[in-house]
Amino acid sequence: MKNIISVVAAVSAATFLASCSSHRITVTNDTDLARSYETVEIDAEALGDIDPNTVMLLDKSGTAVPVQVYTDSEGKTKLLFQATVAANSKEVYTVETAQATYPTLAYSRYVPERLDDYAYENNVIAGRIYGPSLEFPRTFGSDIWVKCTDRLVIDDWFAKADYHHNYGEGMDCYKVDATLGGGALVPYAGPEKFFVGDNYTSQRHICDGPVRTEAVFEYGPFDVDGKQVTATRVLSLDANSHFVKWTTTFDCEGADSIAVVLGAVMHDVVGKNAELNWIAFTEKASDSADPERDGNISVAVIYDKAELDDNPYYTSGQEAGHAVIITEEKTGKPVVTWTGSGWSQGGVASQEAWAKTVREFSYAQQHPLKVSVR
Repeated sequence: MKNIISVVAAVSAATFLASCSSHRITVTNDTDLARSYETVEIDAEALGDIDPNTVMLLDKSGTAVPVQVYTDSEGKTKLLFQATVAANSKEVYTVETAQATYPTLAYSRYVPERLDDYAYENNVIAGRIYGPSLEFPRTFGSDIWVKCTDRLVIDDWFAKADYHHNYGEGMDCYKVDATLGGGALVPYAGPEKFFVGDNYTSQRHICDGPVRTEAVFEYGPFDVDGKQVTATRVLSLDANSHFVKWTTTFDCEGADSIAVVLGAVMHDVVGKNAELNWIAFTEKASDSADPERDGNISVAVIYDKAELDDNPYYTSGQEAGHAVIITEEKTGKPVVTWTGSGWSQGGVASQEAWAKTVREFSYAQQHPLKVSVR
């Protein structure tokens, strides 16, 4: 499978309404790392009088780049697109006014027909989190679905109701149980004791599109060492990415801060790497009668490095069968983390390749592309 695909919209000259060629968007990469299909966000106000709903973006070859008008969970409207920029280089995109549609590459939905699951996917990965109707497991953690196709599959897999069998595009061969599964940020109550969470109590779908899918989940209240805690989690998944962004906010009665752990459960691990703010490992398929046939699953947890740099209370390693990063956060403050997944039959060749992917993704988050609109 190709991990990265390019979607080109063929738009005839007749679709153009008017030219806004005086507008240029310059994306600069001032790092030594080449950036491929990295999401760029532009505030709608930066486009002046141009309606973002009628924007077409052309690269230097005149090819249309898929764009998405996105209103985030706080109500702010942005224009999204994905840029590919060589190391220490820049790319210039031309803004035109046109009507165009692009294939959806990032998609998620509430699944009431399967006990309130909420499933998400892009052209690279898929997964789900569990809802209120499911009695077990009860966890913040996500279930990893592996795939070896660029096609969006979750609707077909749920309709078939046989996603533990591989029909040629992938399957669910990952075991969550009473753990943090493929990763989550949860309250921490001390060594070997952390709260794996509960299933969400409500969900709100924000968007799907050629660039991003997003949803908001509310949790609680739930008891953590005698204190009532609530949580809000925002799931954001972009096209062409192995990584789900989670923005988690905890509120805890009578507390200004809360100890937290970012963790993912480890099964039959065959390789592991870690740095200050991330842990990446590869393991054999854990929910499978034939792990050799079903291949290896790669997992990662990534913390916003800026958060850890400014936080003296920090540790990482292994605890209660999980790869963990433990720290402390203020209550009411949104905390950004990422969880990642990949499959040996879906383009992740080895633990070494996976660690490189995670390392480069983490570096890119610390050194975002620079964008200017002229």
